[in-house]
Amino acid sequence: MMPVLRFIAVALLTSSSAVTLGVRAIAEPLEKEACLNLQVERKKLLTREMQAALDHGPDWVKNHLDTGEIEKVRQFLAIEEMIEFRCRGGGVAKAPITPPGATVSADAVSLPDRNPNREAATTADANPSQTVADSDKTAPSKTKATR
Repeated sequence: MMPVLRFIAVALLTSSSAVTLGVRAIAEPLEKEACLNLQVERKKLLTREMQAALDHGPDWVKNHLDTGEIEKVRQFLAIEEMIEFRCRGGGVAKAPITPPGATVSADAVSLPDRNPNREAATTADANPSQTVADSDKTAPSKTKATR
């Protein structure tokens, strides 16, 4: 979803002045209170209609929304941009990283099996011709220079 938002932001904000973009590029991070205010404003603007407009993309927005609604989309995207780039951590509370060797809690979600229908195959179960074919896929060993 984030790439779609960025694409919409670029498409809709191209009419912004170069001065504004230059100021944003060198802007310092916002204070925590300002970031919280931006998140509150974002929640106010993110309605079902806004989410639907963002999901449809910039061309749909330009063709189906009136000027006032397009301005709301621009305002939402500007707030998203400030949260993403000027709030520390992108405005999202990040989960702490579990150090190596630490135990994981019982309610942690494990990764799913990528292919549960596939049975573990060993080289003994494989056809001899398949084993030879698989060995052909390995890179040849590097030859050492000798005198």
